[in-house]
Amino acid sequence: MATVPTMNRYKTSRFVSKFFLHFVLIVGGLMMIFPMVWMIFSSFKPSLEVISVDFHLFPKTWTLRNYVRVFDELKMVRGYINSIVVSITVTFLVLLSATASGYLFAKLRFKGRDFLFFIVLASVMIPPQIVLIPLYILVNKLGWINTYQGLIFPWVMNAFGIFLMRQFMYGIPNDLIEAARIDGASDFRIYFSVIIPLIRSSIAVLGILVFLWTWDEFLWPLVIVNANEMKTLPLLMGHFTQAEQVFPGESLAVATLVIGPVLIVYGFFQRHFVKGLSMTGLKG
Repeated sequence: MATVPTMNRYKTSRFVSKFFLHFVLIVGGLMMIFPMVWMIFSSFKPSLEVISVDFHLFPKTWTLRNYVRVFDELKMVRGYINSIVVSITVTFLVLLSATASGYLFAKLRFKGRDFLFFIVLASVMIPPQIVLIPLYILVNKLGWINTYQGLIFPWVMNAFGIFLMRQFMYGIPNDLIEAARIDGASDFRIYFSVIIPLIRSSIAVLGILVFLWTWDEFLWPLVIVNANEMKTLPLLMGHFTQAEQVFPGESLAVATLVIGPVLIVYGFFQRHFVKGLSMTGLKG
């Protein structure tokens, strides 16, 4: 009989802990999404209402003028095409190079492998601003200013992606690879038929991250693009954000248009993304 009060106290403390945890998570989630929600609703407000000291979430006067002006003054369709082409191409090439390099460093043995991997890890510590000028000189000599090649070329190899893929592939049993080799499979066949299906969740994680990084990239396109028809969406945002005090409504409308595809991509791959992150945590 003495165990009944103990069990009740245990259940009560567990309920309180779960309630507190869920409360903190809900409050934290609302705090993180509130700026985005406010931005979306404010994009339908007149500019004077956006900067009004009388704060309110929903517009008092709903208007599409901000979006009309954005499409009238900016080449948004062309900007979407440029950002989509660059982001998808970079994501595909990074996934290809990162998975192949990860397989190379994780499952193949050759002289100097660890030293090469150390160099890859060391490159992560180099700020991208340091290599900006050398990259620009190289791209300029290749004649890739104002081209898709110039926007894509510097991001084809991603050191973080190589490291992430290598860590995931370390968890794949070597017996599977040896069995495939006994059956006569080449390294390319093992890579495409054995390795890739086993790391689909990690590929989804890296793909979403690379897509987001490329989609939001501002500095490199700003350096090598000066033609309006080659500008990506982050560059087009600067048209109104440079005059934010005068055109806050238009700035918020552009920002809302920019984040739309990102939310769509995350919605499609959310399940794989969460699964991949959880697997990353389990591998510690």
